[in-house]
Amino acid sequence: MSEVRPVARSDLRNILKGGATSRILDLHSIALRHGERGAHGEAPFFLHPRLNQAFIVKHTVRAHERPYVMSNQPVVTKVLVPLAQDDLSLGGHAVFVEEIGFAAKMRTLFERPDEPHLLDLDLIRLRELAALPSFDPFLLAERYRNNSRPIAPLYFDISDAEVARMEKTVAEQIVSVVSLAFGSGHSNQDEGRALRFAHSLLSSESDERLSALRQSLDMTLPEFKAGMFGWKGILYYRWSMSEAFAGLKHFLQQIKSASIVGASESERNDIEYMRRQIIDETRARWSSLSSVMEEYDQVFARFSGGEDTNGFKRFLLRAPMCFLNLGHDLSVIGHVPGYWNFWERQNKKGYLHAREALPMFANFVLSITRHAAGSDAAAAPALRRHAAPLIQQPPDLVVASTF
Repeated sequence: MSEVRPVARSDLRNILKGGATSRILDLHSIALRHGERGAHGEAPFFLHPRLNQAFIVKHTVRAHERPYVMSNQPVVTKVLVPLAQDDLSLGGHAVFVEEIGFAAKMRTLFERPDEPHLLDLDLIRLRELAALPSFDPFLLAERYRNNSRPIAPLYFDISDAEVARMEKTVAEQIVSVVSLAFGSGHSNQDEGRALRFAHSLLSSESDERLSALRQSLDMTLPEFKAGMFGWKGILYYRWSMSEAFAGLKHFLQQIKSASIVGASESERNDIEYMRRQIIDETRARWSSLSSVMEEYDQVFARFSGGEDTNGFKRFLLRAPMCFLNLGHDLSVIGHVPGYWNFWERQNKKGYLHAREALPMFANFVLSITRHAAGSDAAAAPALRRHAAPLIQQPPDLVVASTF
């Protein structure tokens, strides 16, 4: 029987998120909230009940964990299985999807001698999750929208913590729509309505409370449900961009000014080339994100001004087609600066040696650069030999993020 390591984190209450976030898929909280609902068990994330109450985490590999992991990626996917669902302080077991003997260890934890094929299906899904750059709920929803094993929409709600952090920002953006929906001019009462509207929208209660808005948009009930999902996703990514902006700006400033010593002339040329690539490709990612938000701003402004209802309706219904790209772009511009910041905190020298900068910068270039199908992704092969991308490009990523 394969040995499963006890989890290093002694108290799993520290990672409770209330649902899906970019880094943690908290199935434990989803089960507590929705476990009595039929859809939770009829279309589960995982078929094994214990696995369907676990934590799936995007985890930065520590030095002592390297011997277990069959990947040179700094970020891997970890399954955390609580020892007791009613007492997370007891800790649990940890298995990396990328580790040696992953399947055998999962069979030790979730043995199903009567129906072994069901665990095989769960292992396939875990490997699918490992290939994704993040667990943000809208990226997950779009990834599994037409899957042969459907997942109930309740698994893709925004976490409680993120709803609480987003509500005020979203309410400020949509107060004009509330005035339109309730047929009034802007007032203090509308600000209170906007806050309640924001909570309803973000917590998936909107289709019960916003019949006035549905009438304004002239949508059927299925269209309205799909449209509110699209709107919620756009607002989520817009808020995530505002959260990431300061860190991204700091990262670009640090890359531009980083002092590098011990480089030969050819190494200096390579480093300067990579430095420019990192800055240019990061800006291109941000521009791709911004272009979607700029279109949203335009159609939203026309709609909230009482014009072009159909344009806003069409935008909301098409929005999920961009969620894979938006989610991937945000995971890159969040993770790569985060990896730099983690390294920077450990670096007490105030400079990088060339032997550090070359592989690190090459990793950044490969992780940040988007390669269109059929493009020459093998540019600068000497640099690629130094690198393994920090974040894999998902095979089904659509490069053209347009409506």
